[in-house]
Amino acid sequence: MHHLSSRTPRQLTRTHLLTIGAACVCLGCFGSAPPLVPRDESRAVAGLAPDAKIDPAVKAAIDSGKTIPVILLGHDQLLERLHGLERFERAHDDDNRLQLRPRVVAELKALAAREQRDILRLLGKPRTERSLWIANAMVLTLTPDEVRRAATLADVEFIYPSIEQFAEQEPVGKLSLVLPREARRPFSTAGKRIAWNVERLGAPRVWTELGNRGEGAVIGILDGGANYGHPDLRSNVWRNAREIPSNGVDDDRNGYIDDYYGYDIATGHAEVRDTTPQRQHGTWTSGIVAGDGTNGIITGVAPRASLMLLIAGGPIENGLAYEYAIENGADVMSMSFSIPNLGNLRGLWRMMSDHAVAAGLVLVGGAGNFQQSAKVPAQVQTPKDIPSVIAVGGVDTASALVFFSSLGPVEWGSVALYGDFAMPAGLLKPDVVAYPGPNYPVLAAGDSGYIDPNPKIQGNSFSGPQGAGVAALILSANPSLAAWRVKRILEETARDLETPGRDVRTGWGLIDAFAAAQRARALAGVSAGR
Repeated sequence: MHHLSSRTPRQLTRTHLLTIGAACVCLGCFGSAPPLVPRDESRAVAGLAPDAKIDPAVKAAIDSGKTIPVILLGHDQLLERLHGLERFERAHDDDNRLQLRPRVVAELKALAAREQRDILRLLGKPRTERSLWIANAMVLTLTPDEVRRAATLADVEFIYPSIEQFAEQEPVGKLSLVLPREARRPFSTAGKRIAWNVERLGAPRVWTELGNRGEGAVIGILDGGANYGHPDLRSNVWRNAREIPSNGVDDDRNGYIDDYYGYDIATGHAEVRDTTPQRQHGTWTSGIVAGDGTNGIITGVAPRASLMLLIAGGPIENGLAYEYAIENGADVMSMSFSIPNLGNLRGLWRMMSDHAVAAGLVLVGGAGNFQQSAKVPAQVQTPKDIPSVIAVGGVDTASALVFFSSLGPVEWGSVALYGDFAMPAGLLKPDVVAYPGPNYPVLAAGDSGYIDPNPKIQGNSFSGPQGAGVAALILSANPSLAAWRVKRILEETARDLETPGRDVRTGWGLIDAFAAAQRARALAGVSAGR
């Protein structure tokens, strides 16, 4: 079985450091506009005592006298940690996602800049080592006394261990391949075979009957890179129009040098092309999202969506990947990896994900392959254990659950700052299911061809991208839909399997691309024919 194993957090890239004098966005920029998030003071969660703010791993380290890197989570966040996203959804259910995004991003940045500046001043630190706005959080290396001092600050909500080693980005280095700018050829199924999993999801009906092939949708592929030199991906790789490739300059001044096709946040360079001789996980997942069949087999659910290639490792790196995707126009993030045993850091990732969804980014990933190797409630792992992330399980050609597909529920009762979804009921996962393989073609590792027949490559790493592809079709049909409404459409239009209604094996059921795209068009007021 092929899937991304639990990874040691990889190195990060960004040279931007938040200093005390960093520019911030004015919280008053929106004038008399109503607040983005209605507050329910009757349900406000009381702040923690100083000792309770310190994660046990951090406490153990400082009790032994160690100076350690930590993540300080700020008190001020756009969304309240419990029920905040639900209230945001109710307030903005009918809002245009594309118009709402800049408001959300501006408020997130303003909250983070203001409070992080205050924390740095109070701790006597000139700058952070890394900072986020997708959740108001920053990394600092602190002595035991400084950790204890930080825990007394009202501006600090929680102190997590920092488990990542951050690398500075490489200022020089040419991309291994810069594709020529060519007009995109009209998509056609003529003379091409369509992979059976794509057929069974109903995607070809969306292409032919609704005239929708994912045009306009940008999908972040958060994986290990992809060989965008493959003919089936060349027309669909995203390009940063504000960046000049391979000139060693940060042309768009976003903190990333030569980020033309995306960025490797883990190691600090712009090379996101995978040329590994045999196993190219990200090439496979990219092909399942948007392989257009130029070489003869259509492997992609959304064969005219665009692919933004991103690489990250641990929580902070993934938070930076969320930020990059949002600021560069991504609509969906495909995440074919699972990270176990994060402890309280799951809460930080949940906060980042809720904010990303509020900012209009649909988060999708395979539910995991741990039915045989882990116990419930730890089979669906981070980030797919998060309520706002779409977890896609796997079934076979007979619509029966495959033996490795992770089962729910998951629990949040043990996670600091949350404590909801306690067992035995927990949170029902997966959300939906698709086809994890094997036996459908995937893109070959070279610059052409397919692995076909494909008797071995399988795993929910390949179910998740099918969900991401259908999300792209939904947003191509109705770009203004909120991210949470895309999740809702996927669930409500799924074909129920096994126990009637939602269950911990197959969720709401098998994804139905045609029904989902039809629903999106109906909500946009578009008739079925073109």
